[in-house]
Amino acid sequence: MDWKRRSLPVHFLAASPAAQQIESMQDACCRIGLQGLDGRMAMLKSRTGSKALPYRTFRSPHVLTDALRDFQRTPAGRDFRSVIGFFPPEWSTFVMGGLLRDLLLERVLGWEAKPADIDIVIFGASSIHEIQSKLGNTSLSTNAFGGAKCRLRPNGLIFDLWRVEDHTNMARASKPHTIEQLLRHNLLDIDAILWDPKTDRLHDCGCLKAITAERIGLEGREGISEKVVAAQIAHVLAVAYKTNFPLSAEVRSFVSKASQRCAPADVERILERKVPHAAAPIEMFWKDILSGGTQECPAPTRAPIPQTTRAKRSSSSLNTRH
Repeated sequence: MDWKRRSLPVHFLAASPAAQQIESMQDACCRIGLQGLDGRMAMLKSRTGSKALPYRTFRSPHVLTDALRDFQRTPAGRDFRSVIGFFPPEWSTFVMGGLLRDLLLERVLGWEAKPADIDIVIFGASSIHEIQSKLGNTSLSTNAFGGAKCRLRPNGLIFDLWRVEDHTNMARASKPHTIEQLLRHNLLDIDAILWDPKTDRLHDCGCLKAITAERIGLEGREGISEKVVAAQIAHVLAVAYKTNFPLSAEVRSFVSKASQRCAPADVERILERKVPHAAAPIEMFWKDILSGGTQECPAPTRAPIPQTTRAKRSSSSLNTRH
């Protein structure tokens, strides 16, 4: 290999016994090193259970450029601009998960999906209390994952905000923290998408693939929390309901195992708060998972979008510009 030859002086590359001996020793070392690497990779794959999803960044215009522009003209979008305007310019604020997933469902599959809240992740805040202090009297409480909740108008959309350091297991991730790290610390692949409102760049680490495949998988083991078990179970069940996508075997296994580590009443309480109109059928779906069944989550009733505004239901709908 080239790296081996570069490690030797040019005059030593003749086929002398000494050169052959060193070459042989280097080959042996290389084989040992590769065997060790293969072993470590095999252990990593056994822990994660699947190949890491690719991370991609898309410049504007991308698949959601128009949808996000339209969103910002709505009352909820104007509230969003007001919320991020509370924070100092040296902070970076990003939208992640639900809003983007719902806009993609509408763009790609022609489903009308309205987000219950907007998730905002912040780089630069020293604590969640500092975020709450910037929100002033719009701050409501902390959410199930330890972030802050706020609302600007009595019947306005709720915003969930948290620091990147407080995202699942990110405190243990190497620093400086990156957007790719953040996305890989999501529980579900369908949530692993982020939008930077300053640059209009879209960052994806599995969401586009999940929506194209119409299937929900695990993003990776980094997204599994030991602290908010009930909230994560309820989140999986709520997303399965909202999308009506089947859960992968890995996700079903996660729900079954995680359910052994929390009280059922905790999950039920979160579902009744997040999806009160559908808590009962979702809980039946959950019990089916726990019993080893194959039932799919019941689908919500959706108003169809006119055909003239519907994108083609194919991967070509996700064509974006890197």
